[in-house]
Amino acid sequence: MGTALELAADEECASRPFSAREWTHRETSIMQGMLERLRAQAGSWPTDGTGFLLCEPDADGHRHWIRVPDCEALRHAGRLTAVGFFGRTRDDVDQVPIHQLEAGIVDTLETIPGVLCYYDLALAEGGYGNLILCAAPDAPSHVQSHHLHRRAVELTPSHYHRVRLHNGRVPGPFIGDADLVIERTRYYDFDSDPPWLAVRSLA
Repeated sequence: MGTALELAADEECASRPFSAREWTHRETSIMQGMLERLRAQAGSWPTDGTGFLLCEPDADGHRHWIRVPDCEALRHAGRLTAVGFFGRTRDDVDQVPIHQLEAGIVDTLETIPGVLCYYDLALAEGGYGNLILCAAPDAPSHVQSHHLHRRAVELTPSHYHRVRLHNGRVPGPFIGDADLVIERTRYYDFDSDPPWLAVRSLA
């Protein structure tokens, strides 16, 4: 992938409306709602060091797929590192292969050091939003080195038109009231040749 264009915090790129700041604001709100849902559920999770798995629709019919490999580890976590993924999928591509890779990553989540939660939400307008919560800033690099994740990254340009990748933190305990803070957003436009890449620092 080529060199990323550096966007200022308040800069707009008219030729790439999917990189507008309002998308980060909107998706931060969605991820905040996901965080609050996790906190509300935490009291019912097991306390014996085992995990939690949920895959069901909410009252509006939107699927929530949550995997917590060690409930106690997340419940007692302090400051969290967060990663969010939002993309527009290609309607003319069979999405099964990339969904199978995602399922494989979720099934082996306990083997990835520092990853405390994987949350996939079916969005009302179509597509999915992901929130990954980690115990430390270096944990996302362990996800990136996972062999199934590497394969998913290879497939992403053929399965998505565009992607927004958010990096941030929760500056307080998981069981608390600290809000999610997004510090950086990366933008990928796979319909360009070569793919267009930009990054915006919000810290």
